[in-house]
Amino acid sequence: MPAVGQGVFLAELPRHFHTLRKTFLAWSAAYQRPEAERLAHFRRALIGWYEARIQPENPYQGDIFNYVQAVTDLYFQGNLGSALAAADQRPLGLLEEGVQNPLDYLPRPIRLSETQQLMLRQFNEMGKGCRDLMLMAEYHRLNNARMAQVMGIEGQVVEIESRRRKCQIMARESWQAAGIVDPMFIPSPGDEALIDRYFLGQLAMGERWEVEARRPGDDVFRRAMEIREDWAEVLVVAGRQDLMETLLREEERYAVVATPAPAATPKDVKLSPRRPNGIKLGNLELPSLQTLVAVALFLAFGWLIWDTFGGGAPQRTYVAHFEPFPNVFERRAPRDAMEKDLQDILYYYDRKDYRNAYEELLPVAQAYPAAPLYLGVCALALEQPSRALEWFEQIPRGDYYHPFSEWYEALAFLAEGRRPAALAILSEISATPNHPYRRKAEQLLNELT
Repeated sequence: MPAVGQGVFLAELPRHFHTLRKTFLAWSAAYQRPEAERLAHFRRALIGWYEARIQPENPYQGDIFNYVQAVTDLYFQGNLGSALAAADQRPLGLLEEGVQNPLDYLPRPIRLSETQQLMLRQFNEMGKGCRDLMLMAEYHRLNNARMAQVMGIEGQVVEIESRRRKCQIMARESWQAAGIVDPMFIPSPGDEALIDRYFLGQLAMGERWEVEARRPGDDVFRRAMEIREDWAEVLVVAGRQDLMETLLREEERYAVVATPAPAATPKDVKLSPRRPNGIKLGNLELPSLQTLVAVALFLAFGWLIWDTFGGGAPQRTYVAHFEPFPNVFERRAPRDAMEKDLQDILYYYDRKDYRNAYEELLPVAQAYPAAPLYLGVCALALEQPSRALEWFEQIPRGDYYHPFSEWYEALAFLAEGRRPAALAILSEISATPNHPYRRKAEQLLNELT
């Protein structure tokens, strides 16, 4: 694999975020979009630049801010799809002598299939060591020597390769257990190693041609290649999620933290930024991946298009009782610019366009305490109860929004067919004086028992 950066550009990413943030906000003000949305596009464009910068063949070496401007303009205009189609129709070229065209390096959205969503969930359930190794090798494109250095065993290249192989075996075993891989279509260890080297870019051109020529006529080999292609996309999504989480943490430096007001009534709720605990990168000057590849964000979220919804329809018991949580700004006007941003983001939510509402809320999920509740309700409305539960779990007991999330959590459990879990929550709600959903919980309990 060509040694493109070997972690240098990854370490530069947070520094570029801080260096360019103010300039980007000034430039993007002309689009008259909420600051939260503009910053979300800024983070997405920076991750796109990173991927373009480390690609093994003809990496992007142009000006980073030119790239960010070109890509975010497409996001604001909603023209990414047509720009990608146009890029596919033209040869890789230059804007002028020696200047690469950013539109030749656009980040490609990935729609995860149901199988890939399952693979991503299994990936996130693996140990941190395996997740780190897989992301370093396949998303960040580090070689074994650099990975050994990052893992604190510098020079032990053979050990790193052995660990990575063991992680691959664990992943394949989980695929077999889940029915993703048919035991009848398992390639030989030699073919598995060959396919692995193919996707890591370690084969010479002639060897690559041999692999591609073999694919059409060998069913087992072809199926193994298809699984590996699916896996490669899964790791891209996991890597993007990880970088997005990193940049969201860097954004915390700019948050105005207000003293929380009493949470007795909705009018007392202050939608100030949430500051989750976790490792912070700081201004990294040297390439260190140990903190950059530590967190995978919420299992199965797609990236750029944020559109990985799939799977069969849930059980319908909850439908008659489902009503979306009201927009808090129906009862009062926003009190500051941050609340105005949230009101703008809830535009689609108010119109029951829950898919677009989800896409708008997801990039700023950690900026507003109410966001996990709205995201969970959107997921539930889109018949994705498992994803809804993931969001409701982010709301801690004692938070103003926790009692509301309990009701929707019970509905999500019913939608999944997990009746005992739903009954337990409903019983707790009905036994809680002044709970906002006490009467509804009692009514639903009577229907279920």
